[in-house]
Amino acid sequence: MLKRNKLELEHVNEALKCEKLKAEEEALALCKDLDIPKDLMNTREEVFDTDLSRLKSESLDLKLRLESLVSENNQLLEKAHKAKFDLTENRRWNSSSETLD
Repeated sequence: MLKRNKLELEHVNEALKCEKLKAEEEALALCKDLDIPKDLMNTREEVFDTDLSRLKSESLDLKLRLESLVSENNQLLEKAHKAKFDLTENRRWNSSSETLD
């Protein structure tokens, strides 16, 4: 009877070992399946970081260009106001000259 119990236990033990091996193989396969999305995620994160850096740089360049254009616009407005003032003064001068003639 003990021999039979021993044989049954050995048989159950072998069956459990086989189940453990199958479970480990499945776990390994699942880990490999997870590596693909992880690699994809890492690649996309790198692309995102690169794009973010590029966009920050472009944004800074555009901000500097905008500031330059605003400054240039202000200078042109000042010149336009001065030209308008000079034109008004010239018209007054011409008008007074014509009156004197």
